Amino acid sequence: LLVYSIIIPIVPFSIDAIHNGKSPDTVVDPYHSEITNSKEVSRDTGILLALFAVGLVVGSPLLGYIADRLKHRQVLMLVGIAGLLGATLLFLFATQFWQLLLARFLQGFSDACVWTLGMCLMADTFPIEELGAQMGKVLVFHSVGFVAGSPIGAGIDFILRVFLIERRNRPVEWFKDGIDTSTVTPSKITHKANTVKEEKKAAVSFKQLLRRKRLIASLVLAFANGMATSVFEPTVPVLLSSEWGYNSTKIGLVFLAQVVPTFISSPLCGIISDRYGPKVVCFTSLLLCAMNMFFIGIPRSDTAGGIVPFIILFSIHGFTSFAFVVPVLSELAHVVKEENPDGGDSGQATSYALFNLAFAIGGVIGPVAAGYLYSAIGFFYMCIIFAGFLLLCCPYVYVYAGPKGKFIMRP
Repeated sequence: LLVYSIIIPIVPFSIDAIHNGKSPDTVVDPYHSEITNSKEVSRDTGILLALFAVGLVVGSPLLGYIADRLKHRQVLMLVGIAGLLGATLLFLFATQFWQLLLARFLQGFSDACVWTLGMCLMADTFPIEELGAQMGKVLVFHSVGFVAGSPIGAGIDFILRVFLIERRNRPVEWFKDGIDTSTVTPSKITHKANTVKEEKKAAVSFKQLLRRKRLIASLVLAFANGMATSVFEPTVPVLLSSEWGYNSTKIGLVFLAQVVPTFISSPLCGIISDRYGPKVVCFTSLLLCAMNMFFIGIPRSDTAGGIVPFIILFSIHGFTSFAFVVPVLSELAHVVKEENPDGGDSGQATSYALFNLAFAIGGVIGPVAAGYLYSAIGFFYMCIIFAGFLLLCCPYVYVYAGPKGKFIMRP
C-alpha cells in the first residue's frame, strides 16, 4: 500500500498538467494549482488507478499457482519488492500518460507477489484460531503504509525480507517454547520429511476452492472492499479541488481521515472475529458501510458545517470498509484447512491469490466506474449507486460467511 497510496493526492494535478501539454516537473508548483477540467481528469485518474488492480488481476492467479508449488518463497518475495521499487522509479520519471499507466500496472503485478506470499507467511506462522487478530495487526501496518509513502517503507521491507525465516522450511522445534531440542536428532527430522513426501497428495485446485460457498462469500467481501476503498480515489481529490479549492497537501490530509480509523477497526475486528465469529463482523460492518455511503455524497461547501461533515462520514467509511475485510483472511485459512483433512496447506497460496483477484477486480471496476459516473451524473448519485451495490452483497454474506447458521459464535 506504500506505493499504492502515495500518488493519490497528486495524480489529478499531474494528469491535468499532461492534458495541458506540460510536464508536471516543468510546471511551477503544479500540486498547488487548480484543476482546469475536473470531469476529464476524474475519468483519467480512475483509469490510471485501476491499472494497479489490473496488475493484481494478471499477477495474482499466476503467482499463487507458482507459490503453492515452491518450497522456498523468500526469493519470489524479494523479486516482488524489487519490482515495486523499479515501478515506482518509472512512475517518478514518467512524463507521458502511457508511461504512468505502465508504471501503475507494474506496481500492481509486483504487489500481487508481495501480498499473496505475505498472507501465506502469516497463515504458516500462526494457529488458525488466532489468525483474525494477527491479520488485524497486519492490516494496521497496511494503513501505516497508506500514510507513510513508498521510499522508506519499501526499502525497509526489502531488507527485512532478505533475513526472513520461513516457518514451513525450518524445524518445528524452532517455534515451540520449552522443547528440549537435544532429544531431536537429525535422523528423526529426516524420517519425518520422508514420511511427508510419501503422503503427498494432489494439490488443491482453483476449482475445488471455488466450489465452497464460504470461500465465495469471502471473495464477495474482497470484491466489495476493493470497490469501496477505490471509488473515492479518483473522485474525492477532484471534488475537494473543485468544491473547496484544496491543493494536494490538504487533499492528502483529508485522506488521513479515511485511514486513521483503520488503526482501530483492523485489530478490533480481528479480535471480535476470533472470539464471536466472522459473520457478525462482516455483515454488520458491510451494512453500515453501505448506509454511510448513501450520506457521504451530501456535504458541499455551502452546506452546514462545510468540510467537517464530509470528513466525519469519510472516517466512518474508512472504519467500516476495513472492518468487513479483516475476518476474510482467516476465513480463507479455514476453507483451506477443511480441504486438507490431513493437516496440509495445499491451496493456501491459491486461496489468497483468489482473494487478491477478487479485490483487484473490485479495484478495477471501482475507480473506472467512479470516474465516469462522476463526470456523467456527479458525486452524489455516484455514491448512491455504489451504496446500492454494497447492500446487494449483504444477503449472501449473511447466509454463507463463517460457520453455517451461526450469526454469533459464543466463546
